[in-house]
Amino acid sequence: MNAPEKIYGWMDSQLSIARFYGGIDFNGYRYVIDMADPDHPLVRQDVVKKTKKETKKVQRSEKDKALLAQLGLL
Repeated sequence: MNAPEKIYGWMDSQLSIARFYGGIDFNGYRYVIDMADPDHPLVRQDVVKKTKKETKKVQRSEKDKALLAQLGLL
């Protein structure tokens, strides 16, 4: 069984203790609360890290394109 990336509807279950600690260990994985999502799901920590890396990569490439455009190289 694969661990889910996100868990919705956790606030009315035994997992609700996560709101007091900011996260919880479940099935061998660390889950944290995604406060940016209006449903506030629990998200696996490795998924959060992967998403942050991808976001930084996209922002960096956009920044590089803007710099090249300013220099007149594009």
